[in-house]
Amino acid sequence: MDQCTTNATRLFASGNDCDKEKYTKSYKIHGTGTGSAVEMKTNTNHVLHTDVPQKMGGNDTAPQPVEHLLAALIGCTQTTAVYVGRMMKPRLLIDRIEFDLVGYRDERGALELPIEEIPLIPARLERVSGIVKIHFKEGINPTDQQLKMLKEQTEARCPVASMIHMSGCNMDTKWISAD
Repeated sequence: MDQCTTNATRLFASGNDCDKEKYTKSYKIHGTGTGSAVEMKTNTNHVLHTDVPQKMGGNDTAPQPVEHLLAALIGCTQTTAVYVGRMMKPRLLIDRIEFDLVGYRDERGALELPIEEIPLIPARLERVSGIVKIHFKEGINPTDQQLKMLKEQTEARCPVASMIHMSGCNMDTKWISAD
């Protein structure tokens, strides 16, 4: 037996899948920055902009990068939750989701001096909290257990949520049914 066959039971958990290239999805983006503002274009021809507020040296012409991160979390969570709900037994068909999220970070992690030393405080988000309010299709009334599974499986399968969680950020969101 080859290495892939003998390790078949460990492939998923270890990430050492012999077909990894086949399942690897890539994302490409090109950006050019002037001052604190950046314009980026994706390989799917979408244009994104970032900037920071004037008090941070920017011109406040676009969302801050961390606001884009929270927007990416919302977009990824929406898409993933719809998929997870559709795959659950019984199906939890989602009409729409309302997100009210806040990200918190200690800005000393980015601003700490001297600049030659790694900051003692991480620059990452420390916590994301808020409400995720799900409007299910007519006739869908999930149990608390089903709603819990929808949340857990969505956060585990959403690449952005997974990355944020793995950074050490506390994902403190409450998922509720709108009904």
